[in-house]
Amino acid sequence: MICAVNSAQTRRRFAAALADPRAAGVACQLGASEMVFGPLPGSGWQFYTSSEGETPFALGVRGQTALLAGPADAEELAGFLGFLGVCRLRAAGMAPEGWTLRRRYSRMLLPVGEQLPRRELPATFVLQEHPAVSQVTEFLCQGESLSGDQQTRDCFYSETCTLVNHGRALLWAARSRTGEIAATAGVYAIWNKTAYLAGVETRQDARGNGLAGALVTGLANQLAEQRILVELLCLPALEEFYRRLGFIKQGEVSSYSPQPDLN
Repeated sequence: MICAVNSAQTRRRFAAALADPRAAGVACQLGASEMVFGPLPGSGWQFYTSSEGETPFALGVRGQTALLAGPADAEELAGFLGFLGVCRLRAAGMAPEGWTLRRRYSRMLLPVGEQLPRRELPATFVLQEHPAVSQVTEFLCQGESLSGDQQTRDCFYSETCTLVNHGRALLWAARSRTGEIAATAGVYAIWNKTAYLAGVETRQDARGNGLAGALVTGLANQLAEQRILVELLCLPALEEFYRRLGFIKQGEVSSYSPQPDLN
C-alpha cells in the first residue's frame, strides 16, 4: 500500500529507499526535495512510501511529474499515479504497469574527491557566482532546458529560490562584456554529500567558446573539494561531452509516460 510520508516511521522507510544503491540517479533530487519541501504545506510536493513490512520505496510527486526510487508494486503504482494526474515519471529501475519508456538518461558522475582538469573562461566572459534566480530562470526558458510557459517558469523560479535559500542549490553563470548571461550551470539538489548538476545551457551565439565546460568543471571541482559526489543526468548524445570533461558513466535512469488510451 502507498502511504503519505507524514510520520517518523514513514520517513524512515522513505530514507531507507533512498539509501539503496539502486536509487542512484534520483535519490539526491528526492532527498533534497523531501528535506526542504516536506515540512512546507502548499509547496506543491507530495511524498509517499510503502506500508510497514513492505520493501521500501520513495515517491515524490509535483503536479504532473513524479520521481521514484525503489520497487513499488507496478499495478498499484500505475493506478495511484493516474489518480493523481501524473503523466511523467522518472525512475531508477522500474515502470508502472502499462506505462511506456519515453527516454533513457545516462547517469554521469565525478567520484568523491576527484578533480577535473581546470578549464578557464575566455577573457571576454566573466564568472558570476550566485546570479539572480530570476535571471537564470529567464535564460533557461529562452533556451532548451525549460519550457517557456508561465506555469513552468513560475514553478522553477519558486522552487529554485527555496532550495538556494536552504543551501540545497548553487548557481553559476558566465556573463559577456555587455553583462548578459551567456551560459549557466547549477547544482539543483545537494543532499547526503551528493550534488545533482543540471541547467547546463549556453546561448546559441556564444557556443564554441568552452563556456559550459568551464562552468561545469569549476563548479564540480569546488564541490569535490568538499568531498561531495557530483552527478548529472544527460541524454546519451551528450555522454561524450561530459566524458571529455572527466565524468564517468554509472548506470541509467529512465522516464516513462502512460500508454495512450486507444478506446
